[in-house]
Amino acid sequence: MISPKISVLEIANYLNITAQAVHARIKVQKLKISRNSHAFFLGHETVKKLIDHKDLKQMIIAISVVKGGVGKTTIAENLAIRLALYGLKVLAIDTDPQANLTKGFNLTEQAKKTPILIDAISDRSINPKSCILNVFEGLDLIPSRLDNATMDGCLMINRINLSTIFKSIFANVFNQYDVIIMDCPSTISATVCASMLASNLLIAPLNPDVYSDDGIKLFDKEIINIKEQYNRDLNWKILLNKFDSHAILPKNYIEVMKDEYYSEKLFKSVIRNSRDFTNVKKRKESIFDNFRKSTAKHDIDSLAKEIISLMS
Repeated sequence: MISPKISVLEIANYLNITAQAVHARIKVQKLKISRNSHAFFLGHETVKKLIDHKDLKQMIIAISVVKGGVGKTTIAENLAIRLALYGLKVLAIDTDPQANLTKGFNLTEQAKKTPILIDAISDRSINPKSCILNVFEGLDLIPSRLDNATMDGCLMINRINLSTIFKSIFANVFNQYDVIIMDCPSTISATVCASMLASNLLIAPLNPDVYSDDGIKLFDKEIINIKEQYNRDLNWKILLNKFDSHAILPKNYIEVMKDEYYSEKLFKSVIRNSRDFTNVKKRKESIFDNFRKSTAKHDIDSLAKEIISLMS
């Protein structure tokens, strides 16, 4: 199992106070604190009491774009972890039959015995709460497996209303979370459409290359189609991913994006190329399991803070 941590110093930086001030608050409130050989660190419940999130609006995020290999699952996984470490209660939903998010959280075996989306949609007698697996304190997962490949057919054959299906089944579940993150497959499908319609923010990862640009343009057209068909405005933003500051194309690409229609849709945060994302997978860990500094941690942290700012 992954074991993500956030240090007292990181919480101090978030609150813009000293580490000593954080320790003082922990002592006064008699909160739990842990220590390893490198730093003092805090759990989700302790952070929740240190950071006041009560005025934040719930955020339901669908991570989707019509192109594979752009890092959707990596972003979904690490963003969910970091938001939970900041004291937000997070639910991740793996809607992809490939189940990469489920694999990323090392829950493949547990998912074999757990109801998934297709089960809850096709059999309304199933309690939606039974679909949930705990990843670590503050973060839960509705897992996936290959069975979800039949979900598009189920939605279409039964003429299920895509605009309400997720909330109608999982309303009581969703109400328990500050953030819901849906990791979508790289297709234009009923499942993806339903995920988009359930969300109040779409994140479209974009690798700065000519091939990904085609995917964003196709994604934009699909959003327009959904808006016309369901009379629903979709709020979406582009996240530059796998960015290499030393390459010529990415630098030029950002300038083009800033000058075009998409400029207002760009996240301020950028996710740079980093081997840390793949290296930790070999050890079945997360990038936040240790306190070593890295561009991967820095960039995901920036994105998490930007998401929190959008919730205020």
